[in-house]
Amino acid sequence: MNDFLLADASLSLHHLTVLDATPLELIEIAGTLRCDHVCLFTHVPEEGRQMFPSVGRADIPVVREALDRAGVSLCNIEFFPIDGKPDYSAFEEALAVGQALGATKATVHVHGLDDDEAVRWLRDFCDRAAPFGIVPGLEPNAFSAVRSVAHAAALIRRVKRDNLAMVCDALHLVRSGGTVADVADASTLIGYFQICDGPLEIADGDRWHEAILERGIPGTGAFPLREALPLLQPGTVIDVEVPQKAARKAGVTGLERARRAVDATRSILASLDQKDASL
Repeated sequence: MNDFLLADASLSLHHLTVLDATPLELIEIAGTLRCDHVCLFTHVPEEGRQMFPSVGRADIPVVREALDRAGVSLCNIEFFPIDGKPDYSAFEEALAVGQALGATKATVHVHGLDDDEAVRWLRDFCDRAAPFGIVPGLEPNAFSAVRSVAHAAALIRRVKRDNLAMVCDALHLVRSGGTVADVADASTLIGYFQICDGPLEIADGDRWHEAILERGIPGTGAFPLREALPLLQPGTVIDVEVPQKAARKAGVTGLERARRAVDATRSILASLDQKDASL
Protein backbone atom coordinates (compact mmCIF):
# COMPACT_ATOMS: atom_id res chain seq x y z
CA MET A 1 0.00 0.00 0.00
CA ASN A 2 1.34 3.45 -0.87
CA ASP A 3 2.06 5.72 2.07
CA PHE A 4 -0.19 8.53 0.84
CA LEU A 5 -3.32 6.40 1.08
CA LEU A 6 -4.18 7.45 4.59
CA ALA A 7 -7.21 9.08 6.18
CA ASP A 8 -5.34 12.41 5.96
CA ALA A 9 -4.36 12.02 2.31
CA SER A 10 -3.68 15.23 0.39
CA LEU A 11 -7.02 16.31 -1.08
CA SER A 12 -7.81 19.07 -3.55
CA LEU A 13 -11.31 20.42 -4.08
CA HIS A 14 -11.99 20.98 -7.78
CA HIS A 15 -14.12 23.98 -8.68
CA LEU A 16 -16.33 21.75 -10.84
CA THR A 17 -17.67 20.18 -7.64
CA VAL A 18 -19.38 23.46 -6.72
CA LEU A 19 -19.39 25.39 -9.97
CA ASP A 20 -22.08 27.71 -8.65
CA ALA A 21 -19.65 28.96 -5.99
CA THR A 22 -17.34 31.89 -6.62
CA PRO A 23 -13.60 31.20 -6.37
CA LEU A 24 -13.56 32.83 -2.93
CA GLU A 25 -16.51 30.69 -1.79
CA LEU A 26 -14.79 27.56 -3.11
CA ILE A 27 -11.68 28.37 -1.11
CA GLU A 28 -13.73 28.95 2.05
CA ILE A 29 -15.53 25.62 1.55
CA ALA A 30 -12.21 23.82 1.05
CA GLY A 31 -10.87 25.29 4.26
CA THR A 32 -14.00 24.33 6.20
CA LEU A 33 -13.66 20.74 4.97
CA ARG A 34 -9.93 20.65 5.79
CA CYS A 35 -8.87 20.09 2.19
CA ASP A 36 -5.23 20.79 1.42
CA HIS A 37 -5.71 22.42 -1.98
CA VAL A 38 -8.17 23.82 -4.48
CA CYS A 39 -8.34 23.77 -8.27
CA LEU A 40 -9.22 27.09 -9.93
CA PHE A 41 -9.78 28.24 -13.50
CA THR A 42 -7.28 30.85 -14.70
CA HIS A 43 -7.68 30.22 -18.43
CA VAL A 44 -11.02 29.53 -20.07
CA PRO A 45 -11.59 29.68 -23.84
CA GLU A 46 -14.13 32.30 -24.82
CA GLU A 47 -16.92 29.81 -25.47
CA GLY A 48 -16.73 28.53 -21.88
CA ARG A 49 -16.47 31.76 -19.95
CA GLN A 50 -20.13 31.88 -19.00
CA MET A 51 -19.89 28.43 -17.41
CA PHE A 52 -16.52 28.43 -15.65
CA PRO A 53 -15.73 31.21 -13.15
CA SER A 54 -12.12 32.25 -13.66
CA VAL A 55 -9.48 34.13 -11.69
CA GLY A 56 -7.48 36.94 -13.30
CA ARG A 57 -4.61 39.21 -12.38
CA ALA A 58 -6.90 41.71 -10.66
CA ASP A 59 -8.15 38.95 -8.36
CA ILE A 60 -4.72 37.92 -7.08
CA PRO A 61 -4.72 39.93 -3.80
CA VAL A 62 -8.16 38.80 -2.61
CA VAL A 63 -7.64 35.20 -3.71
CA ARG A 64 -4.25 35.04 -2.01
CA GLU A 65 -5.80 36.44 1.17
CA ALA A 66 -8.62 33.88 0.97
CA LEU A 67 -6.16 31.01 0.52
CA ASP A 68 -4.14 32.15 3.52
CA ARG A 69 -7.25 32.61 5.66
CA ALA A 70 -8.60 29.16 4.74
CA GLY A 71 -5.26 27.42 5.17
CA VAL A 72 -5.32 25.85 1.71
CA SER A 73 -3.10 26.21 -1.34
CA LEU A 74 -3.75 26.35 -5.05
CA CYS A 75 -2.69 23.08 -6.62
CA ASN A 76 -4.04 22.98 -10.16
CA ILE A 77 -5.13 25.61 -12.67
CA GLU A 78 -7.43 24.87 -15.61
CA PHE A 79 -7.52 24.63 -18.56
CA PHE A 80 -5.20 25.00 -21.53
CA PRO A 81 -6.29 23.66 -24.95
CA ILE A 82 -3.40 22.51 -27.13
CA ASP A 83 -4.72 22.76 -30.69
CA GLY A 84 -1.85 24.08 -32.79
CA LYS A 85 -3.28 27.62 -32.59
CA PRO A 86 -1.98 28.78 -29.22
CA ASP A 87 -2.92 32.09 -27.70
CA TYR A 88 0.46 32.57 -26.07
CA SER A 89 -0.45 35.88 -24.50
CA ALA A 90 -3.51 34.41 -22.75
CA PHE A 91 -1.63 31.24 -21.78
CA GLU A 92 1.25 33.11 -20.22
CA GLU A 93 -1.07 35.52 -18.41
CA ALA A 94 -2.98 32.57 -16.92
CA LEU A 95 0.27 30.83 -15.94
CA ALA A 96 1.51 34.03 -14.33
CA VAL A 97 -1.70 34.31 -12.30
CA GLY A 98 -1.29 30.69 -11.23
CA GLN A 99 2.32 31.27 -10.25
CA ALA A 100 1.40 34.34 -8.20
CA LEU A 101 -1.14 32.22 -6.29
CA GLY A 102 1.22 29.28 -5.76
CA ALA A 103 -0.12 26.84 -8.34
CA THR A 104 2.11 23.89 -9.19
CA LYS A 105 0.05 22.14 -11.90
CA ALA A 106 -1.95 23.06 -15.01
CA THR A 107 -4.39 20.88 -16.95
CA VAL A 108 -3.95 20.63 -20.71
CA HIS A 109 -6.21 19.05 -23.35
CA VAL A 110 -5.18 18.20 -26.91
CA HIS A 111 -7.62 18.96 -29.73
CA GLY A 112 -7.49 18.33 -33.47
CA LEU A 113 -3.86 17.19 -33.66
CA ASP A 114 -2.24 13.94 -34.71
CA ASP A 115 0.32 12.39 -32.38
CA ASP A 116 3.37 14.00 -33.98
CA GLU A 117 1.76 17.43 -33.82
CA ALA A 118 0.62 16.82 -30.25
CA VAL A 119 4.14 15.91 -29.16
CA ARG A 120 5.58 19.06 -30.73
CA TRP A 121 2.99 21.40 -29.22
CA LEU A 122 3.13 19.73 -25.80
CA ARG A 123 6.90 20.23 -25.74
CA ASP A 124 6.34 23.86 -26.58
CA PHE A 125 3.80 24.33 -23.79
CA CYS A 126 6.03 22.58 -21.26
CA ASP A 127 8.92 24.85 -22.15
CA ARG A 128 6.72 27.92 -21.76
CA ALA A 129 5.32 26.70 -18.42
CA ALA A 130 8.72 25.86 -16.94
CA PRO A 131 9.73 29.44 -15.98
CA PHE A 132 6.50 29.69 -13.98
CA GLY A 133 7.36 26.57 -11.97
CA ILE A 134 4.19 24.87 -13.19
CA VAL A 135 3.94 21.25 -14.37
CA PRO A 136 1.41 20.71 -17.17
CA GLY A 137 -0.86 17.71 -16.75
CA LEU A 138 -2.19 16.07 -19.91
CA GLU A 139 -5.76 14.97 -19.30
CA PRO A 140 -7.09 12.24 -21.60
CA ASN A 141 -10.82 12.49 -22.17
CA ALA A 142 -13.44 11.49 -24.70
CA PHE A 143 -13.95 15.08 -25.85
CA SER A 144 -10.36 15.51 -27.05
CA ALA A 145 -7.83 13.98 -29.44
CA VAL A 146 -6.22 12.07 -26.55
CA ARG A 147 -9.00 9.85 -25.28
CA SER A 148 -7.34 7.22 -23.10
CA VAL A 149 -4.80 6.86 -20.31
CA ALA A 150 -2.73 4.55 -22.50
CA HIS A 151 -2.66 7.11 -25.33
CA ALA A 152 -1.70 9.92 -22.95
CA ALA A 153 1.07 7.81 -21.43
CA ALA A 154 2.52 7.09 -24.87
CA LEU A 155 2.55 10.80 -25.76
CA ILE A 156 4.10 11.86 -22.46
CA ARG A 157 6.91 9.36 -22.94
CA ARG A 158 7.54 10.75 -26.41
CA VAL A 159 7.52 14.37 -25.25
CA LYS A 160 10.40 13.66 -22.83
CA ARG A 161 9.98 16.70 -20.62
CA ASP A 162 10.50 16.47 -16.87
CA ASN A 163 7.72 18.99 -16.32
CA LEU A 164 4.93 16.98 -17.92
CA ALA A 165 2.60 14.65 -16.05
CA MET A 166 -0.82 13.10 -16.55
CA VAL A 167 -4.20 13.93 -15.06
CA CYS A 168 -6.03 10.65 -14.51
CA ASP A 169 -9.75 11.29 -14.15
CA ALA A 170 -11.68 8.24 -12.94
CA LEU A 171 -14.61 9.21 -15.17
CA HIS A 172 -12.57 9.47 -18.34
CA LEU A 173 -10.64 6.32 -17.50
CA VAL A 174 -13.86 4.32 -17.43
CA ARG A 175 -15.61 6.09 -20.32
CA SER A 176 -12.61 5.49 -22.61
CA GLY A 177 -12.68 1.76 -21.89
CA GLY A 178 -9.56 2.01 -19.74
CA THR A 179 -8.66 -0.47 -17.05
CA VAL A 180 -6.86 -0.65 -13.74
CA ALA A 181 -3.94 -2.15 -15.67
CA ASP A 182 -3.66 1.13 -17.60
CA VAL A 183 -3.37 3.01 -14.29
CA ALA A 184 -0.67 0.62 -13.13
CA ASP A 185 1.29 1.12 -16.34
CA ALA A 186 1.04 4.91 -16.12
CA SER A 187 1.33 5.30 -12.35
CA THR A 188 4.73 7.01 -12.41
CA LEU A 189 3.35 9.60 -14.85
CA ILE A 190 0.17 10.50 -12.96
CA GLY A 191 0.50 13.79 -11.10
CA TYR A 192 -3.02 13.95 -9.74
CA PHE A 193 -6.04 11.67 -9.74
CA GLN A 194 -9.52 13.14 -10.13
CA ILE A 195 -12.01 11.10 -8.16
CA CYS A 196 -15.73 10.59 -8.75
CA ASP A 197 -18.01 7.62 -9.43
CA GLY A 198 -20.72 6.40 -11.73
CA PRO A 199 -22.12 3.44 -13.65
CA LEU A 200 -19.88 1.45 -15.96
CA GLU A 201 -22.11 2.24 -18.95
CA ILE A 202 -23.95 5.39 -19.98
CA ALA A 203 -25.64 6.55 -23.17
CA ASP A 204 -23.33 8.48 -25.48
CA GLY A 205 -25.70 11.44 -25.50
CA ASP A 206 -25.43 11.76 -21.71
CA ARG A 207 -21.66 11.91 -21.48
CA TRP A 208 -21.18 15.67 -21.59
CA HIS A 209 -23.91 16.23 -18.99
CA GLU A 210 -22.28 13.63 -16.75
CA ALA A 211 -18.78 15.04 -17.12
CA ILE A 212 -19.66 18.65 -16.39
CA LEU A 213 -22.87 18.56 -14.36
CA GLU A 214 -23.65 15.23 -12.68
CA ARG A 215 -21.09 12.75 -11.39
CA GLY A 216 -21.49 10.15 -8.69
CA ILE A 217 -20.27 10.49 -5.12
CA PRO A 218 -17.18 8.25 -4.67
CA GLY A 219 -18.22 4.83 -3.46
CA THR A 220 -21.77 5.00 -4.83
CA GLY A 221 -21.09 3.68 -8.33
CA ALA A 222 -19.16 0.99 -10.17
CA PHE A 223 -15.86 2.73 -10.97
CA PRO A 224 -12.79 0.69 -9.85
CA LEU A 225 -11.65 3.29 -7.33
CA ARG A 226 -10.52 0.85 -4.65
CA GLU A 227 -8.47 -1.02 -7.23
CA ALA A 228 -6.94 2.05 -8.90
CA LEU A 229 -6.04 4.23 -5.92
CA PRO A 230 -3.47 1.85 -4.37
CA LEU A 231 -1.58 1.84 -7.68
CA LEU A 232 -0.76 5.55 -7.56
CA GLN A 233 2.62 6.83 -6.44
CA PRO A 234 3.14 8.29 -2.94
CA GLY A 235 2.31 11.99 -2.91
CA THR A 236 -0.20 11.88 -5.75
CA VAL A 237 -2.87 14.52 -5.09
CA ILE A 238 -6.46 13.29 -5.00
CA ASP A 239 -8.64 15.90 -6.71
CA VAL A 240 -12.30 15.71 -5.68
CA GLU A 241 -14.29 16.48 -8.86
CA VAL A 242 -17.95 15.67 -8.28
CA PRO A 243 -20.50 18.08 -9.77
CA GLN A 244 -24.02 17.40 -8.46
CA LYS A 245 -26.58 19.37 -10.44
CA ALA A 246 -29.58 17.45 -9.15
CA ALA A 247 -28.62 18.11 -5.54
CA ARG A 248 -28.02 21.77 -6.28
CA LYS A 249 -31.45 22.10 -7.90
CA ALA A 250 -32.94 20.39 -4.85
CA GLY A 251 -31.52 23.15 -2.66
CA VAL A 252 -28.47 21.40 -1.23
CA THR A 253 -25.84 24.01 -0.44
CA GLY A 254 -22.42 24.07 -2.06
CA LEU A 255 -20.80 23.34 1.29
CA GLU A 256 -22.96 20.27 1.84
CA ARG A 257 -22.43 18.97 -1.70
CA ALA A 258 -18.68 19.35 -1.32
CA ARG A 259 -18.83 17.75 2.12
CA ARG A 260 -20.57 14.67 0.71
CA ALA A 261 -17.89 14.23 -1.95
CA VAL A 262 -14.93 14.92 0.34
CA ASP A 263 -16.22 12.74 3.20
CA ALA A 264 -16.88 9.87 0.77
CA THR A 265 -13.36 10.18 -0.62
CA ARG A 266 -11.85 10.10 2.85
CA SER A 267 -13.99 7.08 3.70
CA ILE A 268 -12.62 5.16 0.70
CA LEU A 269 -9.03 6.07 1.59
CA ALA A 270 -9.57 5.05 5.20
CA SER A 271 -11.09 1.73 4.11
CA LEU A 272 -8.02 1.03 2.01
CA ASP A 273 -5.80 1.75 5.02
CA GLN A 274 -7.84 -0.68 7.12
CA LYS A 275 -7.63 -3.33 4.43
CA ASP A 276 -3.86 -2.88 4.23
CA ALA A 277 -3.49 -3.07 8.02
CA SER A 278 -5.34 -6.39 8.10
CA LEU A 279 -2.99 -8.06 5.62
